[in-house]
Amino acid sequence: MKSITDTGMLVIPGGEWKQSEVGTDPGVVGWDTDDECEMVGLGCGSVSAEQNLQIMKQLVANIRAKNDGRPAFANYSKGIFGTYWAPGLMDDFMAAVDASSNDQYFYTRADLQFEADRTPSWPDGAKAASSAAYGWVADRMRVYQSSPGIQPNWVFVESARPFLESNNDRTITPEQMEGAMWSAIIHEARGINIFQHNNDPQFGTYSLVDIPADRKAKIKAALAGIQSLAPVLNTQSYVWNAGASGTDTMLKAKDGSAYLFAGIGLNGSTGSKTFTLPSGITGTQVEVVGENRTITVQNGKFTDSFANEYTHHIYKIAI
Repeated sequence: MKSITDTGMLVIPGGEWKQSEVGTDPGVVGWDTDDECEMVGLGCGSVSAEQNLQIMKQLVANIRAKNDGRPAFANYSKGIFGTYWAPGLMDDFMAAVDASSNDQYFYTRADLQFEADRTPSWPDGAKAASSAAYGWVADRMRVYQSSPGIQPNWVFVESARPFLESNNDRTITPEQMEGAMWSAIIHEARGINIFQHNNDPQFGTYSLVDIPADRKAKIKAALAGIQSLAPVLNTQSYVWNAGASGTDTMLKAKDGSAYLFAGIGLNGSTGSKTFTLPSGITGTQVEVVGENRTITVQNGKFTDSFANEYTHHIYKIAI
């Protein structure tokens, strides 16, 4: 374990790691339980969702018994659709752990359009292969939580074409990947997981490693952009409707500036969008973070353009 954490990486190890191998290493920040436990036949190895839930609770109890203060983590999947998987039990699965993630590869898995369309909470006519779908995942996770702020949610984003071999699968672009990550964050995801196992023959098995330099550079730049805003992202959000039709937004404040994060929502259209600022914001110029441009505020409003469904902007305005 030390050979991993000495590189600066943080680790959430699974049950194959012994307590003696992990010890008090500060780079180990949690314990993993199982993957997709709510989906019978895939996770936790039982024949019913009810039995899988008991297995999950026992895995968490085993982690608690270590008494090392590390949280219990799980990744879930299609239970958030509210259809076939774990009916009536998803809230119990979510409550069993301290933090969880969810994996829906909307950009690359063509069959997820069918899954979304038969889900009651999915907007009619919405396109699954979109950045906004990853924000929807974060929203759906919170539906099953009584205390979403206490139990953080993470969202998976693929980095190429997951090794799942579904018909008509696609490969995500770096631009789509960046848009998906930001949509999840705008919808209050507290972390991003990247799935890099790949089934696209033009790349290797690991699509964060065995990829062309230009693709890798774009992904690294997207991740660096998120990390650079960590001091802002790790503050409390404010409830605010910016009034820009078809967009999803998140409002935060840090060190005398307000930050408005914006992206296209499900069923939202591209093009020009006008945002309304809270009355307490007095700045007359909006800095578009990372884009080397500014926008003038007029009568408490400003307008910007969104060229693609994955386009997102971050606006910084003096308070």
